[in-house]
Amino acid sequence: MIIRPLQYTIFLVSTLSFIRAQAPWPGSIPLAIRSPYFNCWLPNPGAGSWPTFWNGRNQVLGWTGYIKIDGVSFEWLGFDGNEGILTGTEITPTRTILTLKAGPMELEVTFLSPIEPTDLVRQSFPFTYMYLTANATDGANHSVQVYSDISAEWASGDNGTEVTWSTTPGDDLVFHKVQRTSPLPMQEINDQAEDVTVYYAMANGPNMTWQTGQDLILRGQFNSNLTSGRLNNTEDKDFRVISSNWPVFALSMDLGSVSEISTPVVWALGLVRDPTISYGLGDGSIQSRSSFFWTQYSTIGDAIGAFVEDFPNARQRAIELDQKITTDALSISQGYADLVSLSARQTMGGIDITTSKGSDNQWNASDTMIFMKSVGDSSRRVNPTELMFAAFPAYLYLNASWAGFLLKSSLQQQTASANTYAAPNLGSLYPSAVGNTSVTTTEPLAIESSGDMIIMALAHAQSSGDESMLNSYYAPLKTWANYLIINTLNQTMFVSSDGQNNPNLAIKGIIAVRAMGEISQIVGQADDASRFKDQASMMLQDWGSRAILSNHITSTYGQSASWGLIYNLFPDRLLKLDFLNQTIYTNQTTFYAAQIPTAGRYGIGYDSNIPDQVKSHWTMLAAATTTDNSTRDDLVSLMRSRAWLNSDTSQFPTDYNAVSGAVTGTGGRSRYAFQRWAQS
Repeated sequence: MIIRPLQYTIFLVSTLSFIRAQAPWPGSIPLAIRSPYFNCWLPNPGAGSWPTFWNGRNQVLGWTGYIKIDGVSFEWLGFDGNEGILTGTEITPTRTILTLKAGPMELEVTFLSPIEPTDLVRQSFPFTYMYLTANATDGANHSVQVYSDISAEWASGDNGTEVTWSTTPGDDLVFHKVQRTSPLPMQEINDQAEDVTVYYAMANGPNMTWQTGQDLILRGQFNSNLTSGRLNNTEDKDFRVISSNWPVFALSMDLGSVSEISTPVVWALGLVRDPTISYGLGDGSIQSRSSFFWTQYSTIGDAIGAFVEDFPNARQRAIELDQKITTDALSISQGYADLVSLSARQTMGGIDITTSKGSDNQWNASDTMIFMKSVGDSSRRVNPTELMFAAFPAYLYLNASWAGFLLKSSLQQQTASANTYAAPNLGSLYPSAVGNTSVTTTEPLAIESSGDMIIMALAHAQSSGDESMLNSYYAPLKTWANYLIINTLNQTMFVSSDGQNNPNLAIKGIIAVRAMGEISQIVGQADDASRFKDQASMMLQDWGSRAILSNHITSTYGQSASWGLIYNLFPDRLLKLDFLNQTIYTNQTTFYAAQIPTAGRYGIGYDSNIPDQVKSHWTMLAAATTTDNSTRDDLVSLMRSRAWLNSDTSQFPTDYNAVSGAVTGTGGRSRYAFQRWAQS
């Protein structure tokens, strides 16, 4: 297949393919990912372990599940019982499916984190489903009960914190609620939010029972062969710290004598924060913003009820979206498809979708903003531009309007800024997006951040067909482009987010100036358009004379032996500018192909000055600029090998060692890597 630079198909990058029973599985698999603080993984699947928070600090999120068959109990989630035998996994963009053997029955337990591209209310509702089906391998009927509970560990990153809880039983729904006794608004402990309210819910019915109490008591009560497997429908009122007799919140179902469970048994788990974001306005005031779903629901009970009732439809929507995404990815390669599903949830799990109230105290559904947290490095940065840039193709693929909502939160705040360049983030205390105007910390990153913002603004307009943002924010975009003209080729002052000042950083600034020419043309500023395009052409000629030596782009000016993965060529392809000579792409592809045979097992170093340091997100962008499928697929295959490294229980990282696969630096556990591929 011939690669043509102006023909694009949008695809996603992630970690596991739509293939059942693929083994060995990665060292950590996703269970429930819906927001920066709702991010639960299962490390070392198959070896017995508790679900944990994303940060790799062995922060347990107590979540267990049992099935009792003819009086014998088997554990299918957690690590304190007679475990079922994990026989396979299937991971799709929205689901993780575990297949287990439990005595005479085979279980299928599915964790569904919905991705709802056409519905902001559903997408912003921070709940997931867990559901179970089963069949008897011997064909006989068996007495079957199922049980699941969560612990209060979901409510705080400090197990010494006191929590309170309650249970709301209704005719159609039962839900538990747990939170800190004294919530700490907008604060974290060990990366977990300290202002969450946790909910665990199930549809009510004659065979459904519930209970709250100590973990050992409730689990022991269900698992005992002397009991019926039913709970007592009673509340433990002894509010206490999380680690004191570990309070848990259980929901159970007695299925009677069955040979199969074809209608799924469904649990719903959610983490709600309100308000969600503190946003700094241009006048210096702070605005409280809430999750968008509140525009439709007046009470959390109504929202949970609708979510539980919608399960059959949500499941079907997820299956259809999974099939679409996977089909698109497989048209590139199997290795690429194997890097699709995980990053879908990780990318969506890095954001909060918000709205605000107007002066009438009513929700303003037209005021939609999305905020991103730098999940993975514990820095708490808000809207980090380089991660927005890496994730942007994902949002363009799913719903280009979402990309605009993310840009809006950054653009609106910076309209009144005295700085002549874009900020690299909106602050470093997520979820407080109060701004970042410190020249000392922001200007060294000005080339990357200004370039990213201009490129993303044009990409959004092209993909969505909505040019209003270009008109509304033309002034700051133009100011940033003028800054790039003056400073992009400065070799001493500026660095990328990776700490490098090199030709790779400069080409992003140059392409951004060229993109500004397109923006000016779109908004009817013909003189500006001509000037930016002319300036970009002159800058490109100057850059080429210094950056290209021995038929490849160097990573250090004037040193022909230096090289890197020049991922910042990608915007030229993304924006369909046809600005760079095709020879540049061809020569880079030839050069990459020559490096692959001597690369580490898990990738090519992104810069020859740091030869064993892999940046998985930047590798995927570089692969998207190659001119032959073989080199592209080889680069993808190296990433796929690291994704399946099951000796490391961290999530697929952004930064790692090419030889060992070990996470390096801040590491990053969240993959912002949906990419667009240029193809025929």
